[in-house]
Amino acid sequence: MIRLSKLTDYASVLLAAIARDPNRIFSAAQLAEISSVPKPTCVKLLKLLVRHGVLQSAQGSRGGYILAREPAAIPLKTIIEAIEGPMAITECGTDETLCRITDHCTVMSRWRELGDQVNHLLTRVTLEDLISPRALSKNDMHRIETLEVH
Repeated sequence: MIRLSKLTDYASVLLAAIARDPNRIFSAAQLAEISSVPKPTCVKLLKLLVRHGVLQSAQGSRGGYILAREPAAIPLKTIIEAIEGPMAITECGTDETLCRITDHCTVMSRWRELGDQVNHLLTRVTLEDLISPRALSKNDMHRIETLEVH
């Protein structure tokens, strides 16, 4: 099973809270309270999301966090990679030198092809889709397609 970390899950919850009220500037304390994500974890995630251009931050008494772009312009892949790092289904998908059997592997190209399709899907699905009450498969603009490995 492909599984994202709890931190990525928490980051999506924080971003969903911000995206539902995109004109509001949120403090880390407010986001921790709204989301029930522990404040130290919340602060860590917010810093990562700012560093990767998903959020903007402002210092001072009226400071806080706001989305760097509209929710429809933030792909899930960007969110995931901000927390997890570069995505690949297998280790060799990011760096062939990590695997000692690369020279004899007969399935690497198929795993890469599948990984490319997952990356394509996560690039098309956005934060807006994540917070939308519509089912992803019903959304005409971002219709989820069946993955096929050729």
